[in-house]
Amino acid sequence: MAFWQLTRLRVVYPALLFFLLFVDGSLMAGMGGILTAFPWYILPTLTLVWLFYAVQFEVDKDMPFWLYVILIGILFDMYYTGIFGTYTLAFIAAVAVMKQLHKILDERLLSGISIFLIGLIVYLVVTYGAGFIIGIANVSLVTFFAFEVLPTAVLNIIVVTICYYPTWSLFQFLK
Repeated sequence: MAFWQLTRLRVVYPALLFFLLFVDGSLMAGMGGILTAFPWYILPTLTLVWLFYAVQFEVDKDMPFWLYVILIGILFDMYYTGIFGTYTLAFIAAVAVMKQLHKILDERLLSGISIFLIGLIVYLVVTYGAGFIIGIANVSLVTFFAFEVLPTAVLNIIVVTICYYPTWSLFQFLK
């Protein structure tokens, strides 16, 4: 791989990751009435989707990926919650699980959706667990899975499916 190709990936990937951090919040701010209509609570996780694509298409080996995961978790905590560690731990746990599953499953779309779904569930359970420990999550586990995890999974799997091959093409261009 030529140096300019490696540099291109190292510039574009974190720039888009940083951009998607703010897109997540903008979607919730702009479409909050739709995404949080009672009883549903749908959470767009485009940042996690972008991290998943790096794992799925194996571009994480060409850059300081874990540094990006930790930094985006810290920025997420600082910008959205003000509670340090919740999203940092959630991103690390979800990406670690996705990386382990990627060793077992291949790069086909259905395998990728399965990897992402399990990573998303880990991400949401870690944030729910942290919220429960802190005292800000006051819903039962059944309600959490039925009215937050399920609709969040549906939205984000649709996003992953629609963007799967265009992202693969982008990474092929950047590599």
